Amino acid sequence: MENRNISKQIQVVSVGPDVRVQGGVSRVIELISARIPAHVRFRHVPTFTSYTGADGLDAAQRGSRLGQGLVFARAFAKVLKAAVRRQTIFHVHFAVRGSLIRKGLLCAVLRTLRCTYVVHSHVGETNMFYPWVPQLCRRLILWGIGGADRFIVLTQYWRDYFASLLRLPPNRLLLLPNPANLPECVPDRLHRRGLRLLFLGRMSEMKGAFDSIRAFAQLPDEVRSHCSLTFAGDGEVDAVASLAAQSGCSERVSIRAWVGPKEVEALLLASDLFLLPSYAEGMSMALIEAMSWALAVVTTNVGGAQAFLKHGSNGILLAPGDVKGISGAICELYHNPHKRVDLGIAARKTMSQFAIEGYMAKLSALYEELAGLQGREQAAPSSVASHARRFSPSPAKTQAVVKLD
Repeated sequence: MENRNISKQIQVVSVGPDVRVQGGVSRVIELISARIPAHVRFRHVPTFTSYTGADGLDAAQRGSRLGQGLVFARAFAKVLKAAVRRQTIFHVHFAVRGSLIRKGLLCAVLRTLRCTYVVHSHVGETNMFYPWVPQLCRRLILWGIGGADRFIVLTQYWRDYFASLLRLPPNRLLLLPNPANLPECVPDRLHRRGLRLLFLGRMSEMKGAFDSIRAFAQLPDEVRSHCSLTFAGDGEVDAVASLAAQSGCSERVSIRAWVGPKEVEALLLASDLFLLPSYAEGMSMALIEAMSWALAVVTTNVGGAQAFLKHGSNGILLAPGDVKGISGAICELYHNPHKRVDLGIAARKTMSQFAIEGYMAKLSALYEELAGLQGREQAAPSSVASHARRFSPSPAKTQAVVKLD
């Protein structure tokens, strides 16, 4: 990058959750912000700062709907102001449901104003819309995200999914897996006593938190008595604690609130095995960080994980809901520390291909490419109605688009 003669500073406005929001999307934005090259003027516009209706969050954890509405209104105004200048590349991060609605509406405005923009999908499930969202609104949102100059996806699974859903040509899709911030060195875990298991992130059925408790409870007494399981995150914390108590293993289970980067690093250093038996996933940042720290991982083959995980080679890959399989994997890796360490080393080696340096080189090249296209005449966009019809040319296609929940 340093050898390029960059005479023009590139203006980039990032749109997504505040970096202080708990979750993988915020972590990706934080990593990008910290590594952005000097010739890119990067500004992040947060569209929300607190969850308002997430299952499992108590009143103290939730933000005000009115307050979050004002946050989005301010973000909308800032994006519109930057869009009018027509010298900005927008990088819009979206996930499912509320996130998709917010970013989809913004993208519809950007497309109408013929702005240059990238959408970055962090979707982890195909059930993307709330059931109550009208079909016309869904089509408007899909029209908005489908009009991006480039559409970033995390795995081949999601590339195929959005290519089919939005009928995007291959040259507008960019496969860019989430970045790995590799530590310089990792601990020697071979001669540790016992087995320390770790679960990071949202504690929910979808993420496999309850399956982790069930699998831990099924361990033979002689194994479980030498194991511990730590949860750190948010979500259905009380329900996870209740299940641990009902299962008779609460004395070996530790449940913590969401922790910051330094505390996450300490947990990764102290742990021996990472659990993430999700039912749906994009490309988990918690999983990437665990693998980067050379932790053996037990996870599931969802969201295209098989593109970078191979069962028995750099991790244990199971079907969602296979509680017996999770328990069996824990037992095997407890009794075979050499295999556990070898899996962790292979996991770290796999993550080296996703290192943050290469990630930023590709992202910077994308910004430069789009900056070079900004001065060219762009074809006027068709109307929203015509593009809505494009997403549903027949009853069969309409059903495929709107049946997302």
